[in-house]
Amino acid sequence: MKHFILAMTLSGLLLIVGCTSSTSSRSSDTSEGDKAAPKCTEPENPYSEGTGHYAGYEWAENKGSGACGGSSQSFIEGCEEYERQETEYQECEAQKKN
Repeated sequence: MKHFILAMTLSGLLLIVGCTSSTSSRSSDTSEGDKAAPKCTEPENPYSEGTGHYAGYEWAENKGSGACGGSSQSFIEGCEEYERQETEYQECEAQKKN
């Protein structure tokens, strides 16, 4: 349960940091009335090397996952974090094309 709470806290912090940094820099880059394309952030492993979370994240990144499983909860959570970031990135890229 501690790992789940930690992962959710880290995810929330990453979302907050990502949202605030792109919003502040975007306002000066475009003129009024222009619809600014979103700044998409590629997935990045937030975990410390040598941890189960890190290993799960790296595995998903290298294998193109699709199914996060195993006997280690931290590995699964790391894998799921990669998938969450990748989905968010792909959705952002799709918005830029529209």
